[in-house]
Amino acid sequence: MISKTVECPRCKNHVEAYGNPGEITYLSCPNCYTKGKYTFPGEKAEIKTISNINTIEVKNLTKSFNGFKALDNISFNVKIGEILGFLGPNGSGKTTTIKLLTNLLTPNSGHAYINGIDVNKKPTKALLSVGALIEVPGIYDYLTPHEMLTYFGKIHKMNKNEINQRIEKVLRLVKLKDWENKKIGSFSTGMQRRLVIAKAILHNPDILILDEPTIGLDPKGIKDVREMLIQFKAEGITIFLSSHLLKEVNDTCDRVIFLDNGKIVTQGSIDEIMNRMTVDTIEVKFLNKLLKDEIKKIKSIDEISNLEIEEDVAKIKFDGKPETSSKILIKLMKYKLKVVSYAIQNADLEDFYVSIMNDEKGVV
Repeated sequence: MISKTVECPRCKNHVEAYGNPGEITYLSCPNCYTKGKYTFPGEKAEIKTISNINTIEVKNLTKSFNGFKALDNISFNVKIGEILGFLGPNGSGKTTTIKLLTNLLTPNSGHAYINGIDVNKKPTKALLSVGALIEVPGIYDYLTPHEMLTYFGKIHKMNKNEINQRIEKVLRLVKLKDWENKKIGSFSTGMQRRLVIAKAILHNPDILILDEPTIGLDPKGIKDVREMLIQFKAEGITIFLSSHLLKEVNDTCDRVIFLDNGKIVTQGSIDEIMNRMTVDTIEVKFLNKLLKDEIKKIKSIDEISNLEIEEDVAKIKFDGKPETSSKILIKLMKYKLKVVSYAIQNADLEDFYVSIMNDEKGVV
């Protein structure tokens, strides 16, 4: 994949194009919305990383349904080229936010902007460069993927050659090329999910808004989507990703927002989030099942605040300090306990999610 800076023939704005050598890519100028195409030469170029410019901005967004506040004055932004993970339990307001971002709902107050354009005031212009997968996607059982994507290509005002080129590319990307002319009604849930991802990227958008894109997929399908997201990011696409699969978010996202009861609980980069976690558990594996007197000796160690033992494994809680961990190991050796492994357990995004949902419950 290479990138080139292309000048818009109408407004002279610079547009970044991404593709492979010799490939034709179709562009839309974010300034004047002129559409055009560019054929890549053979040389290589560097791919841009995350920009400091916000492509999505949400300011004081509030939405209520019959007196119930689904979103409560939330504000955040998404930078060009980043993948933002939007996390929260069922009913936290994730899908409501996405529907407000795509003009399927109108806010009670606040604003959502895409490329600086108010989505509620100028939805057509704001959403021109957006591809979206929202809750229950539109699938037409009686059509084939080629027929369905052709229909949506015409909605996006793509010409016949553009449509056929993009159908070829997106169906290969989502691994449905062999099913291009089969009726969608015969597809599995996972295949349908991959097809609506193809639909979302058909018009070569700069921004993807995805609501639970891996629902209904098996582990291989989830892995395929994860690889697609990473590839989209490499192509310079900005991704707003709502998901409940914390591992997928951890592996793909640059930054995360945690939502609960319509409020933002906390947000930050994956590294920032992990640095907030206190690592306070040591897992110790012994050569043999621990005897009662051996367990008694371990319990007598002052630095241990809590102890869980199952057969030949002990989970030790401590204050998280490296010097304390060292003291515990020295005392285990002093008691002549046969330690096979001694490892501080690393916290992950799931641990952080559980901790903040249990403890913080407020806006940070």
